[in-house]
Amino acid sequence: MTSWSHGYVADSPYTFAYQAAPAPGNLALVCAMMGVEWRPGPRLTMIDIGCGRGYTVNALAASNPGWNMFGLDYNPAHVAEAAELAERAQLENATFIEADLAEMTDAEIDQLPELDVASLHGVWTWVSDAVRAGIVRLLARRLKPGGIVYIGYNAQPGFGPDMALQRLFRHLSQGYSGSSRFRAQASLGTIRALHKTSPPNLPATAILKRLADEADPLDPSYLAHEFLTEHWRPAFFEDLLADLAPAKLDFVGSIELFENTPEYLFSDEQRAIHDTMPEGVGREFIKDICLQRAFRRDVFIRGRRACDATLAMDRQVVAACRTMPEASPKLHIPVGIAELPDEIWQPIAAALTEGPQSMARLRTLTPGRTPNAAELLTVMMGTGMVLPALRDCGPTEETTRFNRIVAETYAAEGRRGGQYALASPVAAGGLPCNWLELAVAARVSQGEGEASAPAMAAELMPDNPPEDAQTIATSIADVIRVRTPIWRRFGVI
Repeated sequence: MTSWSHGYVADSPYTFAYQAAPAPGNLALVCAMMGVEWRPGPRLTMIDIGCGRGYTVNALAASNPGWNMFGLDYNPAHVAEAAELAERAQLENATFIEADLAEMTDAEIDQLPELDVASLHGVWTWVSDAVRAGIVRLLARRLKPGGIVYIGYNAQPGFGPDMALQRLFRHLSQGYSGSSRFRAQASLGTIRALHKTSPPNLPATAILKRLADEADPLDPSYLAHEFLTEHWRPAFFEDLLADLAPAKLDFVGSIELFENTPEYLFSDEQRAIHDTMPEGVGREFIKDICLQRAFRRDVFIRGRRACDATLAMDRQVVAACRTMPEASPKLHIPVGIAELPDEIWQPIAAALTEGPQSMARLRTLTPGRTPNAAELLTVMMGTGMVLPALRDCGPTEETTRFNRIVAETYAAEGRRGGQYALASPVAAGGLPCNWLELAVAARVSQGEGEASAPAMAAELMPDNPPEDAQTIATSIADVIRVRTPIWRRFGVI
């Protein structure tokens, strides 16, 4: 750890990753589903607290020239990299600030503009009490009435079984010198060996099983930031809500839409107990006990105003971000599988293949049937079939330039995995992609097509054996053929 980092990892950069959850289109869907009045407007000011290397902030800025985007991080290396990307992409509406919220004064906080949206992904359960207090002061002083907050955090009791794993990481890492990234990577051998002995107090949780899989390794930068901080503390929902009280935040719901639907979550016996609990903290605690989730993605609002959920849902517009399958996609939920009957799904799939559709229209495509909009949206969003479509437009100079620069700079880093996205003016945020799709889309936007696939293969994967060149070129041609209609739909090309 560095002397100024308050026990948090600062010597190794975090992963370069796009976080989809705080995109305002996703926040609007949650509010509509829960009957809460909130809509993103053409002018909006948003801050990402703990913005890391700035991918999310810059992608949202590129996708929305009318929005003012701020990224705040205490790590000067993160801030410098994020600001450099914004400058190269000529994003005048993206501003990055180096600040330590443990020491930021009220006067310094008040220099920030009033905020419509604030986002914290992972930060809350990685930082000290002093930083948490600074976060709450910032929200209390700068979030507008009616402003919305997304918080993604390690949650209790779901992450409780991994507390021994986190402490083991810290003990093992202290036996190595070098960067936090190196020490996290070096600790894996002992962790994997110990896991094979099935010790009773190192349970085989989902993340430990992933760590044990040498064929699908997690990024050491993620491991360092997740497990080596001195302040790693998963939080109970009710404790988080109490901590946020000075900011006057009301709970809205979960970004994971199915988590807002009790019939998708509980057995009959569990549901009976859940329904006896009071709305809010009590019912959320039953969810946390019954669901296998170590990470919560919660949405809050400063001043909850009710609206008609049916009307609000019908206003939502979505667009297909994948090729629509003939049969309904299947969403795995705690009580089984959620899917749509063929007579409902097939006309919806056909309509979405044509272009963006309102939920009101999708609900009326089957004569004699008017399915629930929340059910439709939960299945389609949960399986990654659709994204919110906030506007109807083609590519802009900002999105084209940003996507090209990100592809040139970061596509190679994505070969190790990660969460990538193409800036989309239609989605007003990122269109998820892998590193290869990112690189290929940037070239297609400059006029290259399937005929250029061999040249792209040679350029993007120069280290592959010559005998694999044709296979790789064919794969790239398939990406171009399948994804081009979707890139056009979302204004990427």
